[in-house]
Amino acid sequence: MTKNQNSSPLFDLYWENTNLNDKNILNFVNNFVNEEKDIGRIKYPTNDMKLDYPKDKLFEIMKNRQSNRKYNNYQINKKQLSSLFSCFAKIDNHRLLSSAGGKYPIEVYALCFNVKNLNNKIVYYNYIDNSLSIIGDCKNWNDLKAITGAEDLIIGEPSIMFIFVGFPNRVVSKYGERGGRFLLIESGHYIQNLLLRIAYEKLKAVELGGLFDNHIKNMLGLKNSDAIITLGVICGK
Repeated sequence: MTKNQNSSPLFDLYWENTNLNDKNILNFVNNFVNEEKDIGRIKYPTNDMKLDYPKDKLFEIMKNRQSNRKYNNYQINKKQLSSLFSCFAKIDNHRLLSSAGGKYPIEVYALCFNVKNLNNKIVYYNYIDNSLSIIGDCKNWNDLKAITGAEDLIIGEPSIMFIFVGFPNRVVSKYGERGGRFLLIESGHYIQNLLLRIAYEKLKAVELGGLFDNHIKNMLGLKNSDAIITLGVICGK
């Protein structure tokens, strides 16, 4: 996990230029608070085929997925926790997610604020044997929300925050700069799997795209690695 700035210099530059911290977070927040409502949808003059919505359980789960920013300090139990982490598993030598070249550059960590037997613990998910490793302690949500870029947007305390960590050298070693794009796409695969499980468990969630990269890396013990913090997801009720 040693840092290597030469494997993908353009991706490294892009990542550095999009890094957030307590100095530039206000510009980031102001940009989306004051955004235009018209997103410029593509429109064609005809609708040539009317489609039907499926009537199955998967589509019902998709319909129930929402972004929620209000939480009530709910405690997640072990059964729910197992359900959420299961969407990243390896079962019968088969991962539940696709990856460019089978490189799997994404690792999953979580900060447990209100989780039975894991309160204020940082955990790492071992996908091979479907287990959690406690790697340290964390503060409560109120003491950490300032480094999530969502300090004024979240009401109440979520139960857990998932953090998706990328290791670029795993994939750029094969695909060069293009591998950086693959890594970000794969982070989306992980998050979509998780959001569907959260909806299935009738829990709430919202993605966090404004995490302070370096603060989070230090918290996870990854300061001197090539790790990048791609996205976070908070979950609760």
